[in-house]
Amino acid sequence: MDSLNILIGIGLVHCTLFFFDTFFRSCSHYPYLYFLKNTGITIEALRIRWYTTACNRMIMKWATDRSKFWLAWFNAGVIITILLLPVASFIILKMTFNLWTGQTAKDNSVQTLEPMLPGVNLPLDEIGYYAATLALCSVVHEFGHALAAAREDVQVFGMGLLVALVIPVAYAHISSEQLGVLPVYNQLRILCAGVWHNIVLATLAAGTLILTTWLWAPLYTVGHGVAVKTITSNSPLLGSTGLLPRDMIYRINDCTVNDCDDWYHCILTAVRQPSPGYCVTQKLIQEYDESVPAWHMANGAVSCCGEDSEAAGSLCFEYIEGPPAAPLQLPPHSCLPARLVTSHAQRFCQYSHHCTPHETHCMQPSLDNVTKVVQIKRREGKDVLFIGDPGDIYRTVDVSDWVPKYSFLNSELPEALALLCKYVTVFSAGLAVVNVVPCFCFDGQYIVAALFMLRSRIRQKSLRQALALTVTCIGTLFLSINLVYIFVNKII
Repeated sequence: MDSLNILIGIGLVHCTLFFFDTFFRSCSHYPYLYFLKNTGITIEALRIRWYTTACNRMIMKWATDRSKFWLAWFNAGVIITILLLPVASFIILKMTFNLWTGQTAKDNSVQTLEPMLPGVNLPLDEIGYYAATLALCSVVHEFGHALAAAREDVQVFGMGLLVALVIPVAYAHISSEQLGVLPVYNQLRILCAGVWHNIVLATLAAGTLILTTWLWAPLYTVGHGVAVKTITSNSPLLGSTGLLPRDMIYRINDCTVNDCDDWYHCILTAVRQPSPGYCVTQKLIQEYDESVPAWHMANGAVSCCGEDSEAAGSLCFEYIEGPPAAPLQLPPHSCLPARLVTSHAQRFCQYSHHCTPHETHCMQPSLDNVTKVVQIKRREGKDVLFIGDPGDIYRTVDVSDWVPKYSFLNSELPEALALLCKYVTVFSAGLAVVNVVPCFCFDGQYIVAALFMLRSRIRQKSLRQALALTVTCIGTLFLSINLVYIFVNKII
């Protein structure tokens, strides 16, 4: 809900800026108009546009300093992009065929591409990563076009950034007249540069994500436990003997916790299975037993503790007998301090024969089906003993795979970097695939048109243009069908 409020607040900021922009323009307020002219800012309804020529000299310098390198670089981009073109077209055709044959997105093996929408199929609280990733991917894409254009002596007028509500989109302004008179292969270097740079960006982000654990190894431990990031204010784990932020948890009952997946699995095991028994010595039971006559409660549990004992943290434990022929060595129920039992238990058990040596006995808490005893082991401090619904632990405690080695570090930094790398990998690769599809307003439209202008058996230029237009229309139709279908299904 906080993220939705932020989104609404951003919309109100856009409306306020548009109102004052209209007001000052209608009044011909000279300082305001002078400010807009010098900064290159243009304010529209729910949109802010920024245009600059400050990068032109840098782009020209980069393009001319290492001309041979950039020639090989953009030649490689042309080859990779042309190889990607039939792959992207096949993906769109396959998706359309799946829709035609009645296969839906419920089958994970069917749907290949899907628009990413905050609040629909992306968490709304990650909208910052969404906007930052789109900005980075679009800037890298357009910078590729501008750099390639400068390399081919095509004039670059400037670059800009358009922010529509919270979605940023970069653009490069180059001379279309100079681009049109270039040889076809030179045009392809410019047209394919954006897709090529998105592919490189996705590859770098994926490589960084794979090497993340190794890169952070001097500062963080991964795979040997989880670190507590946050605990909600209503969590039953709070308290003097409860969990604390930055605690490192490595075990829940007899379930080892190495990462967040294990954390979820161990809590799920605690929910589904009854509370484990504890192997304790007969001496401890006889010394600390404060039981009263037992009675069965309405929830099915057995109570054998008085009010004072329960207030002191005692529970009624049931003695799990050995084989049928074995003599009964202890009373059926004993009221024992829960923390004392869990801290002195030699191991967990479900039956008495699980306890070795024979001087120990299996004592299991007598609780209802929902309430469980959960023993959380942490690297520093006493074990946390939770008595209640284990689902409350999962709902109120947020953990991270990244365990800091030093007290001044936290888990948010490597997590944020890993999440950003995931976003960049998916978005940049997705933009590369979609942009190369022969569709109007996409790079694929111009790439296909340029490819048909290469030498071929078709000599008539008009026929080549007609074929390129036909391919683009078909690609636009198929892509539109899939996008409309996905949007309708996601919204409805």
